[in-house]
Amino acid sequence: MELADKVCLIAGSSGAIGTSVAALFQHQGAKLVLTHLTSKTPETVIDEHKCNSQPFEFALDITDWQDVQDAVSRVIAKYCRIDILVNCTGVLGPIGPTAELSPDEWVRAIGVNLIGSFYLTRAVLPPMLAQRAGKIIHFSGGGAAYARPFCTAYSSSKAALVRFTESVAAEVQESRIDINIIAPGPVYSRMWNQMREAGDKGGKANAEELKKMEVEPFLPVEKKLIAWSIILGVVLLGFLVWTSYKFFPAGH
Repeated sequence: MELADKVCLIAGSSGAIGTSVAALFQHQGAKLVLTHLTSKTPETVIDEHKCNSQPFEFALDITDWQDVQDAVSRVIAKYCRIDILVNCTGVLGPIGPTAELSPDEWVRAIGVNLIGSFYLTRAVLPPMLAQRAGKIIHFSGGGAAYARPFCTAYSSSKAALVRFTESVAAEVQESRIDINIIAPGPVYSRMWNQMREAGDKGGKANAEELKKMEVEPFLPVEKKLIAWSIILGVVLLGFLVWTSYKFFPAGH
């Protein structure tokens, strides 16, 4: 199995993407460390009888720096290393005209999508640098690639996360640590439901996008794993690992 005995920390393991990544990594033989904020990873996702060891799962608030440090310390104490971090956390944040948004909700979305991602990266880098090996994967979104009116917290935080990932990848490229960010595309998830519930508050573009997604079928997250397994396999196993820095060299 390609990830046999690799210690894989999956943050946000109870969401649509997190549960699918956990199932894929279990199939590949990884030692799973699963974290969640409010609800545990569904038992139907992880078959403990097929795991090299029982998944190590606990609650984690990625917006709390002390909590993140303690979580990484727990993993190091148990396994003496962290080979892979997959950050599946994320929130859509408030939807609506920026002039009417709650500042607290807006800042909270930045706290989860950007600051929380920094905390996770910051916490796992020292042990990865010490072992001179590691993989970090974040997930971006549509808001990172183009303007997303009425979803300014989401688009701003995801765009910033892309640049953060590129920048850190350039810093550690000589240390055998690969950092990548993947745009998963439309996924049936909690965010999908929030977009639908927002209705007219999301603006015309949001309504048109939802209509298109309803009419034109797209792969549910489980089937996307077929494609993701190829991407993650490339990223994680080093067959063709290029950091974001190599895709976007300085000056471009």
